This record gives sequence, C-alpha cells and structure tokens, in this order.
Amino acid sequence: MHHPPPPGTSLEALEPPARARPSWLVDAGCLALLLVTSWKLLHGLEHGVDLAMWDEADYLRRGLTLSWSHLPAAEWGPLYSLWYTALSRLWPEPVALHYANLQVLCVLTTVGAYVFMRRMGARPLLALLGAAVYLLSAAPHVPPRPTLLALLVLEAALVVASFLESKEEFWAVIATGLLVASFARPEFFLAFLLASALFLGWLVRGAVRERHTWRGRTGAVATGFTLGVVLLLQGLGNPFGDTKNRRFYAFCQHFAYQHVRHNPSPVDPWNQCPRVIRSVFGEVDSVGAALRANPKAFLWHVGTNVKAFADASLSLFAQGPGGLSATRGPWDLARVERVLLLAALGALGLGLLWRWRRWRSTLAEPRLQRMLWVLAVVEVPTVLSSLLLMPRAHYLIIQGVFVLALLMLLGSQVGVAAVPRRVQGAVGGLLTLGLALLTPNLAERLSTETGGAPARQVHLQRVRAIEALGLVERLPPGEQLPLLEAEGGYDAYLGPRSYYPVLHYTPGVTFDALLREHKVAAILLTDALRRYPRFRDDPLFRSFLANPEDFGFTLFPLAARGEALALLSPEHVEPSRTGLGRR
Repeated sequence: MHHPPPPGTSLEALEPPARARPSWLVDAGCLALLLVTSWKLLHGLEHGVDLAMWDEADYLRRGLTLSWSHLPAAEWGPLYSLWYTALSRLWPEPVALHYANLQVLCVLTTVGAYVFMRRMGARPLLALLGAAVYLLSAAPHVPPRPTLLALLVLEAALVVASFLESKEEFWAVIATGLLVASFARPEFFLAFLLASALFLGWLVRGAVRERHTWRGRTGAVATGFTLGVVLLLQGLGNPFGDTKNRRFYAFCQHFAYQHVRHNPSPVDPWNQCPRVIRSVFGEVDSVGAALRANPKAFLWHVGTNVKAFADASLSLFAQGPGGLSATRGPWDLARVERVLLLAALGALGLGLLWRWRRWRSTLAEPRLQRMLWVLAVVEVPTVLSSLLLMPRAHYLIIQGVFVLALLMLLGSQVGVAAVPRRVQGAVGGLLTLGLALLTPNLAERLSTETGGAPARQVHLQRVRAIEALGLVERLPPGEQLPLLEAEGGYDAYLGPRSYYPVLHYTPGVTFDALLREHKVAAILLTDALRRYPRFRDDPLFRSFLANPEDFGFTLFPLAARGEALALLSPEHVEPSRTGLGRR
C-alpha cells in the first residue's frame, strides 16, 4: 500500500540515489584527459621552442658523456645527468633528446601531481584542476629542469608514503625521497636532514611511549632507512660537499646580478661576478664572510629578494607556457583557458574563506596534517635559496605544486562538500571541455607570436647551420674541436665528440692569449660574442673581426645575418690542436 511522504520532504529526497561511478573509472578518465591535454600542448616542440643553453646544456652534456667519463660531484646534480643518460638510449640524437626530456618530464610530473593529490585526499575534480593549473602554467617549462626530476621523485615518495599508516614509515619514505631529490637539486639535502630528524623523533617517541621493540617492523624500517642512506651517499656523494665552492659562486652571481641591475655598469654579472664581490665585500670566499664583511650590502640583497618572493611565486603559476598572460595579449582560446583556470582557483579560494569555521576540524585530518608537515619541510630550502640567492622560477616550482596540492586538499574537505552534486558535475564537464578544446599547441603559439619559428629558435638554427658544415663528422676518433662561443652549450647539441670552452673571465688575458691557451680551432661569431665584456675593448679582438685571415681563420657565414663560424685554416693547425683537416 502506498503511503504519502511525510510533510516537508523535498523532491530531491524522493529521487532514487544516483549510482556512483567506481573511483578507478573516474581517475582513469581524468588521467586520460591529462595525457590528451599534455599531447596537445607539447607535441612538435622542436618547431617552436628553442634549445636551452648553459646549465641545461651542461646536464645534457654530462649525460651523453657519462659512459666514458666520471659521474659529476653530488652538488652538480648527478641524478639529472643519469636521467639524461637513460633517455639517450631512446633518443640518442642530442637535439631530439632535449625536446623529449622536456615532454617526458612535463607529462610525468603532471600525472604524478594528480596521483599524489588523490592519494593525499583530494577529490578527482580538484586533483584534475590542480594538475591542469600546473601543466598549463610556466612552471614545467622553466630551464634548467633538474627541479622537474626532483619534483617527480617527491611525488613518487608521497604516493608510496600515502599507503603507510605508521608515522615512522611515512617519514622514512619522505626522507629517502628528499635525499634522492637532493641529487638533482642539492638544496633539498637540508630538507632531507629535517625529515630524518622527524623520522628519528617518531622512532624515539614510539620506543619511549609505546614501547616499540627494535626487533620487529620498526627495527626493520630503521635498518632499511639507514642502509639506504649510506648506500646513496657512498654511491653519489654528499650534496652538501661543495667541493668546488658552488654555493658561494651561486651567491656571487646572483648578488652581482642584483647589484648591476640597481647600479648599472658594463660588468657581466654572470661571468664577472668576482669583480662585483670584490668591490662590495672585498676578498671573501663564503656567504658568511660576505655577511661579516659588509652586513648592510648583504641585508640589502636579502631584503630585495624578500620583496620579490611573493610576486615571483604567484607569477610562475599565474603565467602560462610561452609567456602567456591572463591580463594582457590577444583574446585567443589559450588566454580564455588561462583566465578560466585562474578563475576556478579564485572561486575555490573564496569558498574556503566563506567556510573558514570548518578549518579547525579539517586541519585535524591526518592526511592534511601530513601534507602541511611535508610542505613545511620542503619550504625551508626553497625559502633559503630564494632569499640568499634570488627567487628564480626554478627554485619555486616544487613549493608551488605543494601549495596547489594543499589548496585542493582543503577544498575537498571544506568547500566541495557544500556544492550540490549536479553543480560539481557541470563544473567537471566544463573543465573537461576546456582542457580538450582550448589548450593551445605551444610550438604553434610561439611561431604565431613571432611570425615564424626561426625568430624564436636562434640556438637551434645555429646548431643546424654548424651541423651542415660537417665538422664533427670529419674529426678523427678521439679528437675534439675547441670552439669559442658566448652562449654556452653548443657542444651538448652538436655531439659529445666536440668541445667548446665556456667563457670565464680572467683579468689580463688577451684575446690572442686565449686562442693559444685553449688551442681554439673555431669561433662562433655572434652579437653576444662581439658585446662580451672580456673582448669588446680588446684591440686584438677588434683586429680579428676586421680581418680574421690575419689570425689564420676562414669565415663561413651562417643562416642568420651577420653570424659566421670562423675556422682555423688547415695550414695553421698545430699537430696537438685538432684533427680537423688532417689526413
């Protein structure tokens, strides 16, 4: 017999409950969407994105030469060079390897961001939003890219740790992940030490309060962690070893950059930073010595970084790939997508503020507390690097992803629960359509903005022009081609058998003495070399530009106007100089 519903019963309560989709099916759909979005954004990078020079080229070079050279010191990111070595088995050609590395790291870190956000407690819709904001920001595209590899390692560590209920096991996995990541980004060794202290603290607490025995699982975890740390440090070295005073040289370069920017001078801060350091701090060789020598100048530098930190952190994720801005530029589909993603983040933030009373109970949730602790540990080396050196974009990527994850976790616990299911479904549908239809192809966008890819691919053009001369192929086995250039890194893309000395400032060394010292057999003449502080006032260099034949060189024009490769004529080649042209 049918009975009428009680008074006040809503229509929604009369509807049968909707059958929930299996969570694995929703996750599979979200991951598939992220893969499609990544492909749409990243395919064909070689047609619009230029080669990365300097540090990125150094890592690639070490990876290609690792089979016959030694592993880099721990403070020089050996894990990233090993990563390049592994990828070179699939992409042996250096230029293809460079682009494949960027694509693979972007995809893996995006998928990793979604998976670890889900494992830490974010709902599928918000985990998808967080991963999409990361992928379609400037963050994954900032060179150099060892930070992306460190991020991938930490994402994997968080996924593994999310399956562990024991705090000791959780922090053992997190600390191990931070140690591995420090072999790509050495500053995270400090975070490893902090996480290890937390791990040790939970071990001691368990032994004192809960009377854990060291013979059971706790002892196995402690033993395994200790053994793993010892093996990693023995195999790859100490990331804080600083065998070549890298930390001070980094401070030297960044302080010089800030100083020259505020006190304009013809000094090149990246290659002539000792000159600036001596003028401000005197003869110092450590960060502490610089602080003691001139506290006012040191604190000015730190204060400048403090002022820039928040803006740099926000702009990294507010800006899209390829310089895409949400506030300026043409209103094309890519800019619409960027604005919509940022609007979704803003709406989530407003929702969290509106329901602030629920924060206290939400912050007591164990997974959220763990995420807060991990963020705090990771933030220590990030903040120190940003304040002592400069808040450069690649220092801020991991911090940004973890803050996004925290926002998605809070939203899942506080904000989304109050949104009707139908509204959630509509928002999810709009996000899916937006990612599928509005995501630009990065190479095409850059080509369109510049009126053609060559204007953006200066380094790639030069590499292809030099390759067309067939220089490396003509080198006898074991011989190298010393080439002088100002951009830093063409050897990495021309093949590991070529060698190009990077310019380092040496006071008093003339252009002619440099040619003899390095047995230079080729010179890449570009505007950067002509303006280089080391040579622009050198009369011998000006004489070389006027008549390179007097120095025994022959000019071979390259594709770009005014650029040429100057090659030492065979009759001027010394027997020990290079095998080029000798038979």
